[in-house]
Amino acid sequence: MKEKKEKQELSIVIPAFQKGKCIKSTIKSLIDYFPQAEIIVVNDGSFDNTKEIQSIFKDRIAYLENEINRGKGYSLRKGFARAQGEYIIFTDADLPFSVKDIEKIFQNLKQGSLITIAHREKFYNDKFYKKLLRPFLYLMLKILFGFQYSDTQCGLKGFAKEVGQKLFGATIVNGFAIDIEILYLAKKLGYPVDEILVQQEVLSLSSSSFNLKEMLKMVGDIFVIKFHTYGL
Repeated sequence: MKEKKEKQELSIVIPAFQKGKCIKSTIKSLIDYFPQAEIIVVNDGSFDNTKEIQSIFKDRIAYLENEINRGKGYSLRKGFARAQGEYIIFTDADLPFSVKDIEKIFQNLKQGSLITIAHREKFYNDKFYKKLLRPFLYLMLKILFGFQYSDTQCGLKGFAKEVGQKLFGATIVNGFAIDIEILYLAKKLGYPVDEILVQQEVLSLSSSSFNLKEMLKMVGDIFVIKFHTYGL
C-alpha cells in the first residue's frame, strides 16, 4: 500500500532575472528557515549564471525557466500555477527582506488571512526617478482604483492558495504592474487584504531590474488594467 503524500503547507515563488550573484544565498536562507517549504524559482530568461541553481539545489527546488525575458507578472503566473502549498508567498530574488518578515506573512495567512502584503516605511538604494515618481504613482492609483496602499510594489506578498491561484490566473500584464493588478482584482472580488510592516535591507547584492524604462511601461499597463474587461 502506497504511503499518503504529506500535504504541502507553504510554497515560496521567486521570479529571477539576472540574479546569479545573489539567488544561491537567497535559496539557501529560505531552505534553512523553511526546510519543509516548496521553493519555486522561475528563471525569467536570464543570460547570466542564474540557471546554475538547477544543478546546485537539484530536487530541493522546483526550477522553471522562460526561454526569453517575459517579466515579473508572466513569471509569477507560471510559478503560482505550479505551486502546491496551502499558502503561497512570493518574494524578490535578492531577498531584500528578512526571512522573519516572510514568516510574519506566513503566520498571518495561517491565522485566516486570504491576502497579506508587506509594506515598507523606508526605501533604500532608491534611484532619483523613483523618489520623484513614487508620489505621482500612488496618487494615480488612488484616483483610478481607489487604493489607499502606501507600497503596492513591495516584492513580498502572500495568499491562501485558492485565492492566489484565482487572482494570478485572471491577470493579463507581464511586467511590474502585476502587483497593482492582483490588488485591483482582489478589490473587484471583495477579498480583504492585510498589510504588515517590514524592514528592507539597507544594502543589496544586486541591482534592481525595475528601472526607468520598466516604470514607464508599468504606467502604461496601469491603464490597460483599468480598462480591461475581466471575466470574473
